[in-house]
Amino acid sequence: MNAKRAVFGGLVLMMSVCTWTIGRAAEDPGQRVYADKCSRCHGPEGQGAQGPTLVPFTWSYEKALQQIRNPLCDMPAFREKELSDAQVAQIVTFLKTIK
Repeated sequence: MNAKRAVFGGLVLMMSVCTWTIGRAAEDPGQRVYADKCSRCHGPEGQGAQGPTLVPFTWSYEKALQQIRNPLCDMPAFREKELSDAQVAQIVTFLKTIK
């Protein structure tokens, strides 16, 4: 009986941790900003669509900020009032988590 309780308790714990982890991923501010500002052209996971693929993302924050503010391609520029420097940092952090 104790073994069944231990197994059941372990399963409940594992399910709780998985649910918490998935919930935390959905709360990623960089993912939200990326979805709002970038995913239409670069795809929901940065795999490309109308715009080029972004993953694996190897750019530094500074290089990404430069490209976002003064693009060297057909990408529209985002001014700081549309996308703050902090939001760019969040996007960079999010993109670096995608494999």
